[in-house]
Amino acid sequence: MPTNDIPDTRRESALASDVSREHVRWLSESYAPAIDHLPERKQFEIDIGRVIEPLYSPKSLADVGFDYVTDVGFPGEYPFTRGDSAAMFRTEPFVVSAYAGFGEATDCNKRFRKLIDLGVEQLLIAFDLPTQCGYDSDDVMSTGEVGRVGVSIDTLADMELLFEGIPLNSIKRVGTLGNSIGPIVLAMFAVVGEKQGLASSDYVINLQNDPLKEYLARGTQIIPAGPAAKLAVDPVVWCAEHAPGWSPITVCYNHLNAGGAGSTWGAALALGNAIHYLDLLVAQGHDIDKVAPLFHMFPDERHDFFVSVANLRALRRVWARLLKERYGARDPRSMALKTTVYGHGQEALQEPLNNIVRIGFGTLAYVLGGASYVYIASYDEAVGTPTEETVKVAVRTQQIIAHEHGFLDTIDPLGGSYFIETLTKQTADEIWEHIKRIDEIGGALRVIDGGFGREIMNRGAQRRQQRLDRGDRPWVTVNKWPQKPDVPNSAFRMDPTTTGRQHQRTARIRRERDNARVQQALDAIDRACVSGENMVPATMEAVRSYATVGEIAERWRHHFGTFEPAASF
Repeated sequence: MPTNDIPDTRRESALASDVSREHVRWLSESYAPAIDHLPERKQFEIDIGRVIEPLYSPKSLADVGFDYVTDVGFPGEYPFTRGDSAAMFRTEPFVVSAYAGFGEATDCNKRFRKLIDLGVEQLLIAFDLPTQCGYDSDDVMSTGEVGRVGVSIDTLADMELLFEGIPLNSIKRVGTLGNSIGPIVLAMFAVVGEKQGLASSDYVINLQNDPLKEYLARGTQIIPAGPAAKLAVDPVVWCAEHAPGWSPITVCYNHLNAGGAGSTWGAALALGNAIHYLDLLVAQGHDIDKVAPLFHMFPDERHDFFVSVANLRALRRVWARLLKERYGARDPRSMALKTTVYGHGQEALQEPLNNIVRIGFGTLAYVLGGASYVYIASYDEAVGTPTEETVKVAVRTQQIIAHEHGFLDTIDPLGGSYFIETLTKQTADEIWEHIKRIDEIGGALRVIDGGFGREIMNRGAQRRQQRLDRGDRPWVTVNKWPQKPDVPNSAFRMDPTTTGRQHQRTARIRRERDNARVQQALDAIDRACVSGENMVPATMEAVRSYATVGEIAERWRHHFGTFEPAASF
């Protein structure tokens, strides 16, 4: 029979077999002699522990059981590997974002105005640690930390000053982390919008609001994990009814990866957290297609360029499969995961200007992987709070990637690469297997309390550090051509009067507010804690009355207790 008469499937199978034989032949006849003569320069192991092969071909795809239709598909269609929307960046680039905050509200407001002038489309507020942990600036627990790693927010008055002259609808999105105080942060944004005369449909709020990862990765947890997760889904329920265009929960594995889990296990641990949140919502009787579209994720891979691309593609695929198969989602918006990313590049204190290159490449990987919202580190981030000049470089880096060099001219430009498709398939399959392991353990809460999550992170952090120490993972100026750390004289310095000014403002608010109204609002918080009703309405009234973050969080501590890690944790 002539070759052209052979059915397509048989012809493709024959071609794949021929290529596989040629691949094996090349390895033995060409590559092996080459590395005998000149040995390979290093161990080609990536951060997540997989060894990278010298060459990828159709044989690689056949070895992992790759199928284009089921594994890749087309942008905006299940399984969303190639993008969460059909047109992706052909109609509009990713949202250029900035994560910023320091000192107290009036100082931070000036920085926000300058960022908007630079063209920032999304502002993500960095809160200081006391605010994130539910303490007022004048609490003894806040000593030495007021305004240091973010802006200090005690009451609605601070948020009003923070956005003075900045209408919430003047940029595309506004948001923050505030993982353990989600209902408070949501309420503050909602009330500021009210005071600016805006309807919830006029602006978009983006919250991280993911407390479960705090127990493993960052440590800003306030109450035990069970009630914390319930408080996290309350804003989702409120938004589904009152602000369906907002993003009230962004499940994060940036910090899980940074803490040692690696991006693949980090993705699985974060998805385990997402499953717990979704299960709570479904158990409350909510339609999955009403609440799932409000979820975003915050992936992370700062060590390997191609892994970062593959990880984003794999994450969308796994999310789509999870929502379709486990929850029976029907609405494409439930399955089309949107992602917020923070461009890193394994920044170093040594020769900080080199971080511009590292961050640029790291950000490009996220963009080529199809990230929805991008904000990036500044090159002096390893030193401290970025300066105005370094923030400008970070913003311009995003804008150059978005508008120059043709990076966004076609959708998923690395799709179809033998390497990328093999790595995406391997990553997705591995994440799925990790999720099964989390299910076997008993889910997200058992991962936290039983010590499994801590074990994964400790093991990964140790392996990562050993590879750096041995030089297996090259790090220019750190373990390769090492240099001394360099903290430039131009590094950001916080105004020493910040803490005093913040204390004075909060004291004045406590004197001038209607304290009877505050007490009534805090009593409503108490009742919501006891009854299990949605925490957002009571919190919103407390915020309107100028109750402090610490006063609200203290009611949570009183009713739910504080997190006490078990010995296994």
